[in-house]
Amino acid sequence: MAAVLVPIFPLPNVVLFPDTLLPLHVFEPRYRQMVADLLARPAAERHVGMILSARNAAGTLDLLEPGCVGRLVAHEPLDDGRSHIVLAGETRFGIAREVAGKPYRQAVVEPLADDIPLVAAERAESAHAELLALAASVVSASYGGSPLDLSSLAGLGAPSRLAALANRIASQLDLPVARKQSLLAEPPLARAEELAGILRSRVKLLRSLAPFRHLAANPEHN
Repeated sequence: MAAVLVPIFPLPNVVLFPDTLLPLHVFEPRYRQMVADLLARPAAERHVGMILSARNAAGTLDLLEPGCVGRLVAHEPLDDGRSHIVLAGETRFGIAREVAGKPYRQAVVEPLADDIPLVAAERAESAHAELLALAASVVSASYGGSPLDLSSLAGLGAPSRLAALANRIASQLDLPVARKQSLLAEPPLARAEELAGILRSRVKLLRSLAPFRHLAANPEHN
């Protein structure tokens, strides 16, 4: 993907990762217009730049790079002009410059490289195997309470799918939005290795709590 002009959709509590789906409820008039403009384009060109936003000391909205370009893949209009949409995350981006002319923000964005160097192939293979094993361990130790959906990781069993695997796990984990943003800012291999550390800690905590699980299930014993 070369540099391209896209509408920008800043939100304070959402981080979109490549290789993931993001459902959104669109209700503000300017973003209703954005959706209408997207729907007027060919399906393959319905791109929007999702990016985390935060208010600065002056009260204006800062855009926290990087963001992620998503493609509109589903649209459900509602009677009052609102709509439900689904974006498919495609690639991380940085902002080259903003462009005026629409009620919503627009920017020329440049894709960020997400390739894993061949020299790091052994590290990538190790990280891939560890992520798969740790995700299964978290689900097992959570007794049905894990945010991870192992079925959504099906098909990502090849080491070449490390980036997609890490992105889906990062998207699903119940992490603070700032932590998710920091993960998005990392290149794929570093993101995967950081996620492995998070999952190792999660497994350790869940296993340490396992002896007390029966107390939560039987409140009369408390």
